[in-house]
Amino acid sequence: MTDDSVVADTGTKGAAGQVVTALVLVGGAIALVWGLGGVGDSPARDEKPAACNAAKETDAPEYPALCAALNRPDLPTLLGTPTEHVSVAQSGGGPFTFPDGTKMYDASAQVQLGPVNVRITDNRNLSVQDVASFAKPPALPTSVLGRAAATYADHTMAIAFSTNGKSTSGPGGIARHLVVAKDPKAGGGSFELTIWRQDTALPDETALFRIAEQVLPTVRGWVAGEA
Repeated sequence: MTDDSVVADTGTKGAAGQVVTALVLVGGAIALVWGLGGVGDSPARDEKPAACNAAKETDAPEYPALCAALNRPDLPTLLGTPTEHVSVAQSGGGPFTFPDGTKMYDASAQVQLGPVNVRITDNRNLSVQDVASFAKPPALPTSVLGRAAATYADHTMAIAFSTNGKSTSGPGGIARHLVVAKDPKAGGGSFELTIWRQDTALPDETALFRIAEQVLPTVRGWVAGEA
């Protein structure tokens, strides 16, 4: 299940000066903005793909392994954008503080290739069924590598920040999700892949399956075997 994170592009609008437009993945009823750090444009074609950002104190312990698994040389091809390079590879979010003061760290990593963003999340102890129960409209059952999986879609939220400190928000584009059980017996949590775009095109759901089949078996916590 995705936590909320900013995955933004920037631009200039009207006479108000510079405006930053953020597409926020909404993982619940309340949208939280973690920040705009690390989000940028695609590198020049002769530049090397970006390496994963070093882990910070606010990153989950799972982040380095998740990022290393996702930020692989063939990711542009799997994503269907073979001419793009990874311009950003970073943690997918920050800590969430519960009312009692305890913190949970977002176990995810995300990369950006041109206008496309991909995120991998370790849902820890949440099963495919648990994650699917939050989906509206309902998630659709499927399978990946012989184990339980589900797909669902939701909307990003577009938030514009102007230089005078004001912000506006509205509906953004579509984010597509694929949740896959870590264990062939559908126990022990799940991994989730999410894809969304910074332009008006729809994200390619089939790319999620291509990425899942190649990336998930390499992620720490994946249990080998079939159901």
